[in-house]
Amino acid sequence: MEIRWLETFAVAAREGSMSAAAERLGYARSTVTGHVQNLEKSLGAQLFDRRSLGHPLTMSGVALLEHAEKILDSMERARAAVVEVEEGRGVPLQLGATESVCAYRLPVFLRMMSRFIPGLKIEVEAAAGVRLSELVLSGRPSVVLVNGTRDRSGGTGPAESGTVLRRELWDEDVLMVGTADAAANPKRILLTGRDCVYRQLTDADFLGRLPDVEPMQVGNLEGVKAAVVAGLGIGLLPLVAVKPWLASGHLVALPLRTERKVVTEVVWNQQTCPAGVAEHLRRLRSISVRIDS
Repeated sequence: MEIRWLETFAVAAREGSMSAAAERLGYARSTVTGHVQNLEKSLGAQLFDRRSLGHPLTMSGVALLEHAEKILDSMERARAAVVEVEEGRGVPLQLGATESVCAYRLPVFLRMMSRFIPGLKIEVEAAAGVRLSELVLSGRPSVVLVNGTRDRSGGTGPAESGTVLRRELWDEDVLMVGTADAAANPKRILLTGRDCVYRQLTDADFLGRLPDVEPMQVGNLEGVKAAVVAGLGIGLLPLVAVKPWLASGHLVALPLRTERKVVTEVVWNQQTCPAGVAEHLRRLRSISVRIDS
């Protein structure tokens, strides 16, 4: 059975005659007749009653028509999905990300998407998480990577909401670190900007437990890490940012801990995200990064 035979049969059934189907499809009438006859031979059944006026469908033809329509609809959706993927390769995907994601998680995400869709072009713009959450609702950018927090036993909320879908990519333990001297006698706590999830977590879970420590804002997460490594104070950082320094002993973790984790989510607008990209995003699963006990 060939798809073109099935398509010709479905059009002939809808149009009510071989002649009308030939005109609709741009075939000669003999071609339409040949397609239908070939289909009948392949199925071992007569699909049109040629003895009756107008050549109505036989019972076998009626049974086939419903399935033929579904098969042809599925083929059209498959073609459309391929076209969208190909178009996605030529048109850059607009991706928004927070600064902390850009520093530590973005390269992994980009490599992952490149494996899924080779040749996909991505343009990245950094912005605050709140701003990105607002922008993705409008569809520009159509995909964002944002940070949030949750309790160790809790979730981040519903997976779907309105026009956007979301998947959790990473959840990670964070820790307060410093050089051995700074950790033993902390005098200064180094902070990111107020729109950063690490600053919000520091303000909520640590500052009240360090009343004698001077807060000092040093910009973004990379600035905090550099200042901590230089011995200028202590700071809250993700494990991925400080693992080599912990392993070498240059930095140590303070006993102060939080029950909350930093979570990285991918959020996309289902109306503007290319279908091929969205399909791969739906399949992503969370990766946990925890402190070794």
